[in-house]
Order: sequence, then structure tokens, then C-alpha cells
Amino acid sequence: MDDMPAPPALIDRSVPSKSLPVPTTVSPQLQRSISQLAGAQGLTAGQTPTTAEAWREFVQAADAQGLAMVPLLESLFPHTVRKHVIAGVTVREITPGTLDPKKAGRLLLNFHGGGYLMNGGEASTAEAVLGAHYSGMKVISVDYRMPPDHPFPAPLDDAVAVWSAIAADRSPASVGVFGTSAGGGLTLALVLRLKALGAPLPGALATGTPWADLTGASDSYAVNADVDGVFSRFDGVAQGMASLYAGSTALTDPLISPVHGDFAGFPPTILTTGTRDILLSDTVRVYRALRAAGVTARLEVHEAMSHAEFIYAFDSPESAVVFGDMAAFFEAHLADA
Repeated sequence: MDDMPAPPALIDRSVPSKSLPVPTTVSPQLQRSISQLAGAQGLTAGQTPTTAEAWREFVQAADAQGLAMVPLLESLFPHTVRKHVIAGVTVREITPGTLDPKKAGRLLLNFHGGGYLMNGGEASTAEAVLGAHYSGMKVISVDYRMPPDHPFPAPLDDAVAVWSAIAADRSPASVGVFGTSAGGGLTLALVLRLKALGAPLPGALATGTPWADLTGASDSYAVNADVDGVFSRFDGVAQGMASLYAGSTALTDPLISPVHGDFAGFPPTILTTGTRDILLSDTVRVYRALRAAGVTARLEVHEAMSHAEFIYAFDSPESAVVFGDMAAFFEAHLADA
């Protein structure tokens, strides 16, 4: 064995800079979104805050974008919102104008995205509104606690508390859970925690471009850096978010980075990403892990989409397809209460 040649050195590939055209292979609405993103800094660009107060200011500025979507969503996707509390956690119950009486026995639970820092409060419901509209079901949007005041495990504790209260009141198999980005990661972490507790699991999951590896190791963190118009880079702001969320817990802990978890016994899961998504690889790695564990899993990859762009470009046919696929998946896999 001592005579074995040393493995060759690994060589990083250098890629020349280039301009990315707005593709003609997507709808005019998505082309407009891509073009607008090209002229703006992504949410993870700029200087990384270094104090709790600076993080709060950063979050306030970012949440303004989410709040700006609320009137448009109300006009395009009529719904009502009822704010209340479940198990000590603030939630918003979304009832869509498209509510289907035949699905009255089913319910969806949503965890918003935003790097575990952003999109709290009134800015937390955009994805929930879209999910409710296309599914014809009520959605409980969880306004979980977040850093800098409430790092891990507070968000996961809130998720478990709300789920446990809902599961005690109805058949768990009739409830679907969905979330995008950090919300997708929290969805996966919730099920990992429920498995460890021996608690009942949801009937099905939908994870949009889940933030599943907070170490930044996945290939597309490098490949799609500055290609993604929303989640522009991992190093800097996003890396700071990951550290702030994890606190004293290792970033490789499966409840922080669910890609490292055991997916055996998971509910059927649909995953969504795009070719410009910086979390394309996180999504693919989770999908492969689910398949390796024998879980029913479906992966949807959309042309030219940046991270979670199906939420921001909500007037595009591509967004309708994403949420329509999610609704059909829940229709196929959720039981009646």
C-alpha cells in the first residue's frame, strides 16, 4: 500500500467573467423580473452587519420589500387574514377567495423564508397567500421568532409547538407543510425533530429551494454566485445570517443544516428550484437524500429562475406552475381529516 501513487492535486476551475442575457425561453413576466433583478443588488449583497442593532436595521429595510407586495397580492389573490396565537406563537390564518369546500378537512402550514431573519410580522404571508390561492385550502402562516434576539432553537421550537397543537386537533395526515428558503429548511428540520420525538408527521411536504446546508459547501454556492438575482452570494451577509441563526450550535447539526439528517420515513415531498438559483445544489442534495432513503420525492427545476423568484414574480405563468404543482402534490398525498 505504501507504493500507491499520491492522488492528483485538486484544481479549481477559473471561469471568465461574462454577461448573462435575459433569456427568451421564459415568459415575458419572468423576463421582466429577471431584468429588474439585474439592475438591483440581491438581498445578500452589501456590507455584513456586525451588531444586533445593525442587523435589525438591515432586516427592517429588507422587510419593506415584502410589505410592498401585500397590496398587490390582495388585489390579485383575494383573501382574508386572521391573526391569532397557537401554542403561544403568533400565526396568521389565510383564507383564500378560492377556498374549496371539498378540502375543508385539509390544512396547510407555512414557514416563511428570509434567511431566518427577514420577513417577520406583516411581511410573513406572501408565500402563504399564493399557496392558499392555488390549493384552495386554508393556510396557517407561522410568525416564528428569529435572531438576533431569538437564535436557534427558538424558530424550531415555535414550529414544533404550532405543529403539535394542530396535530392534536386533527389528523396529522390531513396537514401539509410548506416553506421556501429558510422556510424550506425549517420544514425539513421540523420533521427531523418530530421523528426524534416519536411524534406524528405531516401528510406531505413542499420545500421551495430549501436552505439545507448553512455551511455553504454546495456546488451552486460557487457556480451561481452573482448569477442569482435574489440570493446573490453566500459569503458575507448570508454567511453572517447562518452564523447568527446557529448561535453556539454547529452549522453541520442536522437541525441547522437538514441535508445532513436522516430522511428515512419522511412524508412525500416536492422540491422546487431554478437554474439560476444559488441553492440549486442544496435542493438537489436533499432530493437525492430523500430518494436514497426510499421517500416519495419529486424535483421541479425551472428555467432561469433565481432563488425563490416564483414568489416575487407572482404574476408570471411560471409562478402559477410552481404553486399549481405544489397544490396538485398536496391533493394527491393529503388525507381527509
